[in-house]
Parts: sequence; C-alpha cells; structure tokens
Amino acid sequence: MYEKFFGLEDAPFRLTPDPRYLFLSKKHEDALAHLKLGLTESGFVCITGDVGTGKTTLLRHFFANLGPDVSIAYVFNPALSRLELLQTINAEFGLPATSTSKKTLVDLLNAHLLQLRQEGRRAVVVIDEAQALDIDVLEQLRLLSNLETPTEKLLRIILVGQPQLRALLLHPELVQLNQRITLRWHIGSLGGRETVAYVHHRLSVASHGTARAIFTGRALALIHRLSGGIPRLINMLAHRALLAAFAAERRRVTVRDVRKAYREVSAVPLPVQVRRSWAVPATVAAALCMIALGLGVRELAVPPAPILPPVTEDPRPGSLLANITVGEPPPAVAPAPEPVAEVTTTTVPPPPPPPEHRLRAVDATASLHAALDAVARSWRVEPPSDIERAADDFPHFAERRQLEHLPLIGNVAMLRLLDVPAVLELRFPSLPDARWASLVGLTPDHATLSIDGELVEVELAFLERYWYGRAHVFARDFEGLGPGLLDETRGLRVTRLQALLARTGLYDGGETGVLGPSTRSAVMAFQRSRFIEPDGQVGRLTRMVLYAAVGGYDRPTLAGGASRAPSWTRSRRSRRPAHRGRRPPASSAGPSDDGPGW
Repeated sequence: MYEKFFGLEDAPFRLTPDPRYLFLSKKHEDALAHLKLGLTESGFVCITGDVGTGKTTLLRHFFANLGPDVSIAYVFNPALSRLELLQTINAEFGLPATSTSKKTLVDLLNAHLLQLRQEGRRAVVVIDEAQALDIDVLEQLRLLSNLETPTEKLLRIILVGQPQLRALLLHPELVQLNQRITLRWHIGSLGGRETVAYVHHRLSVASHGTARAIFTGRALALIHRLSGGIPRLINMLAHRALLAAFAAERRRVTVRDVRKAYREVSAVPLPVQVRRSWAVPATVAAALCMIALGLGVRELAVPPAPILPPVTEDPRPGSLLANITVGEPPPAVAPAPEPVAEVTTTTVPPPPPPPEHRLRAVDATASLHAALDAVARSWRVEPPSDIERAADDFPHFAERRQLEHLPLIGNVAMLRLLDVPAVLELRFPSLPDARWASLVGLTPDHATLSIDGELVEVELAFLERYWYGRAHVFARDFEGLGPGLLDETRGLRVTRLQALLARTGLYDGGETGVLGPSTRSAVMAFQRSRFIEPDGQVGRLTRMVLYAAVGGYDRPTLAGGASRAPSWTRSRRSRRPAHRGRRPPASSAGPSDDGPGW
C-alpha cells in the first residue's frame, strides 16, 4: 500500500519469519553461534527467548545456510504424544511413519542414522515452541539421544522455546535431560540503538539499500519505548506508523504517527505529557498554596499577616521553598481589647464513592488492565504489558506467565469452588462497554474486588446486580497434567492423576500409571461431586477444581476476604484425603469442562 510512496520494493515490517530480514544483534549472533556449535556437540542445545524476539526467523536463517551434509527434522507443532513425536521425526527424515509401534519407529530411525553416519552426514532434530512439550515427550527425546555408537551420538537435538522452557526443564523428572544440555542461550530484547539499527536494516532490505531516514529520531525512540525492544512489536508499530504517515501524505514518520499507531495496536491512547513550561509554575503554585494553607489554619482569629516581600531568586537550581524570604517585621500591632476564643474545627473526610461510581469513572481498557494487574500480583508473576489491554489478550497474558486461562459463564458458587482470583466482566445500563474488576476475596456475605488498583468490599447483591456471570479465571497446572490426558493409556501424567484422585478419597486403585475403567470412573465421580458435567475429560476446569479440592499448593485463594489481598496456601503436600462430604452451593446444572458454560 505505502511501499512506492516511501521508495520501497517490499513491505519491510511483515510478521512472517522471512530470513532475508533477519537482524543479527549481538544476542542473535550468539544464539546462532550456539546453534552452529550444536551440530558438533553431543548434548542437547537449548535456545530460549521471549515471544516475538525472532527465534523462528533465526531458525529459518540457520536452516538456509546448512550444507548437504546435515539432515534436519524440524518439529514446529510440539503438542504431540510420544508416538506422534516419533512419527513426525521419521516423516521429516523421509522414513515410513505410519506404524503405531514405537519400537518399530525407533528401529527405523536408528538404521537411518547409522546410514547417515556412514555417508559422513549428521542428523539434527529441532523442536520449535518446545515449552509446550509434555514431560513424558521430553523423556522420549532423551531416550532418542541414547542412539549412539561407541564413539559418538547419532542424533543432535535442539530445543527452542519461550522462557517457560527453562522452568520446565527444572522439573524433578527431567533431571537426566537437563544434565545433558551442554549449550544454553537466551535471546533478550533489543536495546535502544539496536532498535534503531533494526528498523534501518529492514528498510534497507526492503528498498535494496536506497531508503534513507524515513523515521525521525524521536519516532524511533518512541517505538523502542513502546515496544520494549521486542522485534515483533517493533514491526507492528512501524508498519502502522508508515500507514499513518502515508495517509497524511508525509514523507517522514514522526512521533505523531507512532502515537497513532500505538492507539490502533493497543486500543489505548498514550498518556499526554504535560509541557515543561507549564509544569514548573504549577508546582510552584501548589507549593505556595500549601504554605498559605498551613499558615492560615493555625489561628483563624489572628489579624491578617503583613504582606511578605517579593520572592527572591535562589541561586540553587530546583529549590522551591528556599525561594521564599521574609523581610523585617513591621511595627507591632496593638493587641485587641478582648481576646478572641480559638476556633476548633473538625474535618470529616468525605465518604468513599460507591463502587459503581469508581468503575464508571475508569474507562473500559484501563479497568481491564488494572484487573489483570491485580491477578498478576496475586499470582506473583510479571504485570501486564502496555499491549495487554484487551479481552483478546487473556490467553496471551496467561501463556507468557505459565498460567492456564479459563473463560466461563458461572455464578458465585462456581467462583467459590475454584477458589482463586478471577477477572469479572461488569455491565452498567448507561455504559456501552463493560468494566472489569478482579475478585480477590469472598466471604458468605461479601466480596472483595480490586477496582483500579484499590481493594473495595461489596455485598454480594452488587455482583447480582452488575455481574452477568462472565469471568476469566487464571490458575497453574501444578502437576503438568496438560490437555488430552485421557487420550493416553499409560504414562507419568496418568500416575499423577491417580495420586490426586486418591487424595480426594474417590479412587483406591493405586498409582499404576495405566488408564483403566477405575480411573475414568473416579474422574467422573469427582466431576459429579463438584457439579461439573461428568464427561470424564480432565480439562482446565476439572484440573483447577481438582487442585483446589486436594489443596497443599502454593497458590492465592479467596480466603483473604476484605481485609487483605488474596491469601496463599503453603501447606505441605501430604497424601491426606480431602473431606468427602464437602459440597459447594451450586445450581443443579454443571459447567462443561473447558468451554464457557454453567
């Protein structure tokens, strides 16, 4: 659209991982060096980086520069079972991959690797988005690394993923794999100068080196500040800013265009900064008013004080109060014949505004951002970024912080059952958009909401009036049960599920790790006991309720009430069964396990 206007041959800020546009910052150069070194190392290579830092683009560049002596199996969809992983790897190497026998697949792979070695070639498996791998799938990868000759490994394995991958590898069951990682590198965000060089690099590639100074220096500085140096966000802002300048028929992109781009990307206007020439007089005036008030309320009946001499110039820069000097006092004034009694005043603070007034005073996106911030503080994770200000960002917010996101339509009984902070969507008749608040405390009669960063206690009637049941719950999958658990017949996840069910008192079949009718029946019995639709699937809702029922996990709860922020449970994770007779008050119909419904 704007390419010819700015003298470009191509769109420079597309979000696709085009290796032509790879910008090798110092961090990316080091990551690429680790990838190349991993071709000769016998252990695992682990490359991590935040979302949008260019990991996939770096991989495409790495693949494009490999010679014919390297055979690559690239796995870009890691949501696989152990069998599917083997089938995918074999298919990438051009081997038969239809067998459902893991032994057959491994034997075929081993024979192929030996053949490659005889030809003087190397085989590499690259797993992208590896933070989504299940623990048992990672264990399968470790077993594949055992394919070797007496002198060398036959298979090199490279794991690439988000920062959660580093935490995943610290799991006790992955000790052996973690010890085999010989090369690690983390790709961080770009610095200010790197952001400027990154934009100029992409413009140069898109114009074959002819583009010059399309962005002003201040515009580039603002892009860096708003994006945090994340290449994907830089691309989004730069692309929108070019569109804004093109629409205004300006040959250079200015701060005004970047601000407009940010408003379009985040749906939140930038805060307007007060001009410096206004700020200093306003500060001086405020200080003088405070001094005047302090002098005036001491004795209300004292005659007016003499006028002070003019304010003199203070040689020390930045001093406000020191600018005020008092001259010689005037002649004493004769005392009044009758003393005047001192007047005592009592200041009564105004009552706080009602909760609905507070929510009406905050715009929709600001209330959503504040609600997410309260959830982040309760889970002790990174606060929401400036671009996470829309309901569509909830899954992204949860993923970046290793949390699970569950949208639901429920009632207060459902929130008691989950017993973790939740973001509530509140509706007011006179407002076209919803307002957002975080539920951080719950008692039999009251709820504690975090509204624009402040804790407010409300009666449950407030929720009945303004909350129509839409909520977003965030929690942590403590045992790594993950999705699709019951699609497998055996494994570590099944063992953990059986242990949890045993602690509820609904399962006594032992931790066999083998899925059978008794385990499925126990899952459905637990779902019925908590008024969840008994579909037998261990989805997000069932996992959250199961962890709440078992207890003993380090997590925020709603037990704090109005007196404090969400309380934390830190009890020892013993295998003490929960009380069987406990039932939350709920309606007769149960919610579905993963979709919104009640």
